[in-house]
Amino acid sequence: MSFGRKLLWGFVAIAFLVAGTGVYVAQDPSILEEWVLKPGTAYAAETLPPEPDYSQDTAWVALPERKDASDIVPPDSGAQDNQADALVDVFFIHPTTYFGTAGWNAKYDEGGDTKERLEDGVMRFQASAFNGSARIYAPRYRQATLYSFWQEQPDGDKALMLAYSDVERAFDEFLKRREGNRPFIIASHSQGSFHGIKLLKDRVSGTPLERQLVAAYLIGYSVPTDIGANIGPCQSAHTTGCYLNWNSVTASSDATNWLETSKIWINDTVEEIAGRPLTCINPLTGEQNGTATKEANLGGLAYVETGVPMGAPRKALTGAACVGGMLIVTPPDDDPGLTFGVNDGDYHIYDYNLFYMNLRQDIARRIGAFWKN
Repeated sequence: MSFGRKLLWGFVAIAFLVAGTGVYVAQDPSILEEWVLKPGTAYAAETLPPEPDYSQDTAWVALPERKDASDIVPPDSGAQDNQADALVDVFFIHPTTYFGTAGWNAKYDEGGDTKERLEDGVMRFQASAFNGSARIYAPRYRQATLYSFWQEQPDGDKALMLAYSDVERAFDEFLKRREGNRPFIIASHSQGSFHGIKLLKDRVSGTPLERQLVAAYLIGYSVPTDIGANIGPCQSAHTTGCYLNWNSVTASSDATNWLETSKIWINDTVEEIAGRPLTCINPLTGEQNGTATKEANLGGLAYVETGVPMGAPRKALTGAACVGGMLIVTPPDDDPGLTFGVNDGDYHIYDYNLFYMNLRQDIARRIGAFWKN
């Protein structure tokens, strides 16, 4: 990879860290915000990219009957892609992969680096964790640009609301494509989890769908312990009909923005989380809060660039402890595949990678508990 390419991915990795939380970059976030990320024009309905038609397969980045990167399994792991026989479906909402300034929302079929990050990064290292137990449906949507999470004016909130409207319409199509009353999972990361919170509240809680929900993996965002719904955090490794979340940081990381200024949905408005207690489910134990040593880690995945095969899972990669709503981790600090893009000890982009095999186990375990219940 060229030096210029490395710089690009370095910026992308840092941007991922900020996508859900507004975590500061270097000493003055306004420099990055204004010079690099801020769209050049105001939000305007007449300039929005066309909405996706979710009845068309082209509006989906992953479908169970189509070969795509979410079908990949790590080598030497014993993992298998069991989507053909799975009795559960997963609706996966991807994180921010668009860092452009041409508009407040990306085209749903945005190409270039946006597409590469989504298809070769997110699908490989995040969505694929579900292929051992569930059929994967992942919509493309007009994701809000990264600057929307920092923007305190209405433009950013409008961009986020538009993105959510796509996610909700995609969920409607997901329900149509499923067979009967099959159980389902909602899964997401970062911006995807921002939308997943509202989807869980508005479309699942208090409806017949609530009985079909195995769990919601709302990973990598500031998710309150009370989201204003019938559905609450997963208390144990066998709890179902609940939601999971963790945000991976080191003990020295400044978590102020996770805890105070992250944007969340409050009813139908976008507001700051303002100190509300955060959900932390320990991915090594599947339980709310608690501590586990690295020996409980079944294997994490180091990041590799586009075109490079995924490596085998690395056992005992890191321990994990829920402290004050954050997940404290201690991964190796000398491997570019596990530290690339880490800023101020925030491992946001590795929320899935660090616990990949435990996550696969957790999914299978909760599905098993769902059928028993």
